[in-house]
Amino acid sequence: MQQYDWWYDDRRQVGLDFEDEQQVATYDARQGGSADWDRSLLQGLGLGSEMRMADIGCGTGILVCEAAKICREATGIDVSKAMLRTAAARASGLGLSNLTFQNAGFLTFEAAEGGFDLVTSKAALHHLPDFWKALAIARIREALRPGGLFYLRDVMFCEPPQHLASAAETWISNLVARSGYAREDGVSHIRDEHTTFTWVIQRMLVEAGFQVRRHTHEGNSTGVFVAERVG
Repeated sequence: MQQYDWWYDDRRQVGLDFEDEQQVATYDARQGGSADWDRSLLQGLGLGSEMRMADIGCGTGILVCEAAKICREATGIDVSKAMLRTAAARASGLGLSNLTFQNAGFLTFEAAEGGFDLVTSKAALHHLPDFWKALAIARIREALRPGGLFYLRDVMFCEPPQHLASAAETWISNLVARSGYAREDGVSHIRDEHTTFTWVIQRMLVEAGFQVRRHTHEGNSTGVFVAERVG
């Protein structure tokens, strides 16, 4: 991949510091990570035994380890070395030999063109500003074979901009109530990270060359897209 002097540093920590071992140790409980949920998700996406997949922002590796149990090859990608150490330990404990890891992000991961049948990402794309989200989505499309799927689940708002303040307050309150994060963690997310609107993400997917096969919204602040590479 050609690198420019103006290229964004996607390894830079934004928001919570996931090189902090305490953040890593509490991540699954706070995020509600579940191997059963991820296995069901992957089966619903049609992941098969001869497929190759990647999970960008793999975190502690729950999803990508479940994928490796099903598919031919799986790749876990994360900017946090601490997360990758935990993910690699999980994979080793499960005896998975078809799983590799990259210390990289959406703008720096390495993949052959058309090398993946499925790319997944949960709660990671919001770390990039919108300009770079669009470039990240374009890179994901190039990494997928024609007909390959991109599954995206992330914080995103469906309200018009004039209602964002109340939506953000609701999201922060819900985060504190369900996860154990402090209010300041939610405040930092809204203020310092780059959560955007559902309709912005949908346009980015279409402009990058995806067809949106499914779009759902969970509450006022979690968007889910399943998009297929066309062409």
